[in-house]
Amino acid sequence: MWNPLNWYSIEERSAALAQGGLFGLFFCASIVMLWKIFKSVQKYELPARDISKGHRWCPIDSFSNTAYCSICSTLIIDGYFCDSCGVCADYSCYKKADKTLQCKALSSDDCSMKHHWVKGNIPALCSCDVCEADCGTEAGLLDFHCCWCQRVVHKNCLNNMSETCDFGRFRSFIVPPFCVTLKKVGLKGRRHLVVDEVKLPPYRPWSPLIVIGNRKSGNYEGENVLRAFRCYLNPAQVIDLHDVKPEKALQWCKLITDQVCRILVAGGDGTVGWVLNAIDSLNIEPLPQICILPLGTGNDLARILGWGHRYSGELEVRKILDQISSASITRLDRWKIRITPTRHLPIRHPPKDYFMNNYASVGVDALVALNFHKTRESKFYLFSSRIINRISSNNNHDSKKVDRKEHFGNQYL
Repeated sequence: MWNPLNWYSIEERSAALAQGGLFGLFFCASIVMLWKIFKSVQKYELPARDISKGHRWCPIDSFSNTAYCSICSTLIIDGYFCDSCGVCADYSCYKKADKTLQCKALSSDDCSMKHHWVKGNIPALCSCDVCEADCGTEAGLLDFHCCWCQRVVHKNCLNNMSETCDFGRFRSFIVPPFCVTLKKVGLKGRRHLVVDEVKLPPYRPWSPLIVIGNRKSGNYEGENVLRAFRCYLNPAQVIDLHDVKPEKALQWCKLITDQVCRILVAGGDGTVGWVLNAIDSLNIEPLPQICILPLGTGNDLARILGWGHRYSGELEVRKILDQISSASITRLDRWKIRITPTRHLPIRHPPKDYFMNNYASVGVDALVALNFHKTRESKFYLFSSRIINRISSNNNHDSKKVDRKEHFGNQYL
């Protein structure tokens, strides 16, 4: 019987299979090498919001806050406020506000900055910067405040104010819009804005503050923190780790040369460690100064460094900025640990690097933090309240002190 396989000898078929196998191995090795090269030269870009698309709206709690619409001047029952510039609008007017009222600029082509006045909804206990009389004492959309320098003036005193804004008492924390250059990147249909260049402002001292946090931290208290700081800083300086990796957020430190940046991390020890690891991986010079606003349950580092046990109650941004201005610098004992696996087979496993912060102790407390983190990440974990988290963490800590005491000396030291 005729068989087409007889056309080739066994040796020829074996050689063809061997060549095919070698080609497959070469192809796979090439893919792995290209992936490693791409990973090593990966370029991180700092995203920026496109304010031409409108304001950054957040719902207003009408039961605890009284606000008036910036469009129709009526009392807001169901509406929104912009957490960047402070404009308020009810549900029927917020789309019109996007078209008629400009939001806080991230970038500008001007060489100086003018006041960005927002009418009405003045914070309580404010006085006019011109006549020093109280502002916002009457009901309605009255008086003005600048969303950059935070100055407040009466309508009749507005003409006596200088047009140029000096960014107020916290200008050393703010990246002025005229120092920021944005550009669009990405493929068609997915193009977005990124920060391309940051120039130094003409005044000193200047050490900009970058606020990094996760809006889900502390049972969603992180969202209130990020909103509060957008009112005082350039909104691009406030970065949500839920949407942006810390490596991208830290591009501020790469773009700002010859100046030390200050980074406020809103979160627990895990978030702080995540940011510190990103700083090490990027080889940032000069090293930024880290400040902590403790959220959630694991805040040992913040407590030891004097930033408090946890944030609770109403957030006072001015007080926090004053504390950062007067804070002293403390070096952190940080270790890089390399673990090289033992080779029992010809397969070679690369070593792994880990980082450890030695600020209090190692042992039971580290085990408690790890076990609590695993419990919270489990799909069977049903509680998200801070009180429940605190009780669970304390119970875990008490049980580990009893169960692990006899092994502490050998296992953890």
